[in-house]
Amino acid sequence: MKEIGSGVVSSLRRAGKDALALSVALDGGETVTLTVPPSLYERIGSPEVGARLYGTTLSELTRQSEYLSACRHALRILEYGDNNARTLRDKLVRKGISREVAGEAVEKMVSLGYIREGEQARRLAVGYARRNLWGPRKIVSALSAKGYSKEDAERAVRDSEEAGEIDFREVRETLIKRCRSRGLAPEKIRAALWRYGFGSEE
Repeated sequence: MKEIGSGVVSSLRRAGKDALALSVALDGGETVTLTVPPSLYERIGSPEVGARLYGTTLSELTRQSEYLSACRHALRILEYGDNNARTLRDKLVRKGISREVAGEAVEKMVSLGYIREGEQARRLAVGYARRNLWGPRKIVSALSAKGYSKEDAERAVRDSEEAGEIDFREVRETLIKRCRSRGLAPEKIRAALWRYGFGSEE
C-alpha cells in the first residue's frame, strides 16, 4: 500500500448510519475528506480532532474511503439497470476509481447477489432471439462482446432453448419470411441467415 505522508485530523462528523467523514489537513497543505466505517476508525484508535495520522494509517483510511465510494457508485449504477461485472468495473474506473479498488467493489456486488451474470445473459439471449431474430452464433458473439464469458453466453443460449424460451427453428423461419417479403434472392437469404448467426446446422 502506497503511503501518502501524514496529516492532522481537522474535523470529524457522521456521514450516515454506517460511516464517518474524517477531514485531514495533509502536511503538504491539501485537505482531504475520507469516508470510513466506524469499525476502522475505532481500530486505528478513534483519533480526535487535532490528532496526527501517519503514513500507513492514512493510506489505509484513504484506500477504505475509495472502496466505500466505489461501492456506493456501484449501487447507484445498478439501480438504473443490469450491468455485468466487466461493464460495472469499467464504469467505476471512468469515475476515477482505481482498477484494483473497482474490482473489489464489483466482487462485493457479486457476493451480495446484485450481479447475476447467468440470469442477465439469459434474458439478453431471449431478447436478441425474439426481437432481433438472431441465431445462436450471433447471440453468443454479442454476449461475449458485452463482457460475459463465452461459457456463460453459450449456457444462456442452451438453457433458454431447453426451457422453451427460444425456438431457433421458429426464429429462422420468421427471418426467412421477412427476407422473402423483401424480394431477396435465395443466395441473399442464405447470406442473411449467416449474418444473423444461423449456421448450416440450424
